[in-house]
Amino acid sequence: MSTTEARLRALAGQHLGLDREPNFDGTLAESGVSSLNAVAFMKLVEKEFNMSISADQWAGIGTLRRLVDHIDSA
Repeated sequence: MSTTEARLRALAGQHLGLDREPNFDGTLAESGVSSLNAVAFMKLVEKEFNMSISADQWAGIGTLRRLVDHIDSA
């Protein structure tokens, strides 16, 4: 597991209010995350990784696994 993935797992555990870890290969919605909580999580991710991700980029990323790749390639 990469450092980025570990940090995202920690953020998800602290802020998404799920009773299990989210599926990194599925969407946040598939993990049971509301759209409101997903937007709040996206803002936390941007702050944690000191980056800005446009709405179009977020839509194209889709899964947490692809988010890890996006962050690592930035």
